[in-house]
Amino acid sequence: MRAESPTVPSTKEPALEDLLRAWGLHHVPFAPEEKANQLYALESHREIRSLLDTTAALRGVLMLTGSPGTGKSTLMKNWIASLEPKRYLPILITQSSLSATGVLETILSKLGEHTGFKRSANLLALEKHLTQLDPVTLVLILDDAQNYPGPALEELRLLLGLGGRQRSAFCLILLGDDYLLGSLRLSVQRALFSRISAALSMAVLPREEIAAYLNWHVSRCGLERDIFAPAAIDLLAEASDGNPRILGLLAQAAWLAAARQSVFTIEAAHVHIALRHVPAANAKITQA
Repeated sequence: MRAESPTVPSTKEPALEDLLRAWGLHHVPFAPEEKANQLYALESHREIRSLLDTTAALRGVLMLTGSPGTGKSTLMKNWIASLEPKRYLPILITQSSLSATGVLETILSKLGEHTGFKRSANLLALEKHLTQLDPVTLVLILDDAQNYPGPALEELRLLLGLGGRQRSAFCLILLGDDYLLGSLRLSVQRALFSRISAALSMAVLPREEIAAYLNWHVSRCGLERDIFAPAAIDLLAEASDGNPRILGLLAQAAWLAAARQSVFTIEAAHVHIALRHVPAANAKITQA
């Protein structure tokens, strides 16, 4: 008679759905939501949104810079959603490796126009479309503008004068890293630099806002209570330097560490576990 094998205890991690159910959450906290249009409001956002509104109305050129992860794209998408469709047509371009020809063709394509092989024909098609669009203002937003080659930026500057009118053919908004403004000032793009009507920088989260920011995100997942211990918040603030993206990645990893231990408060120890998993935050602590 063959002896039965001893039962080996299961070491399988609980499924993500089980962790959410145990915590009473609708979805994973700090995870990006494609359909969400809510934004944690900061005082600094008000000035940026006000200047965005003015720039769009005047068909000016605005530059919004900031370190990666500070929320430029998130704020911009939120602002785009607030625009009045009868007055503005926003177009967001994220392919920052476009050539000069590619910029023009991409704009036409996003406007629903066919593109040809000749630049002159494409220019005429764009001018005609903008004339038909008037008085609606095209708002063209370029993400990661620091990666655009010089000829593409020069093409955009030339397109601003399309039609030979007194005001620009459209509103142009450039999103980029901190060094974008300085690079335009020193490069062959000085003509575009001279047209910038407003330049702003996205600030990181102030230390005093971090606890409220974390709780706001958790409340949007269906949980109305503070889940971070004070020491955990202090460590998150230090490790992220207030960068919303790094803070979110760390907070999410810390929540997973706590949930897998079947505890319902995130302590500093869970943040230390998260630090091993998030390279950007770990690098900040290591260099400190």
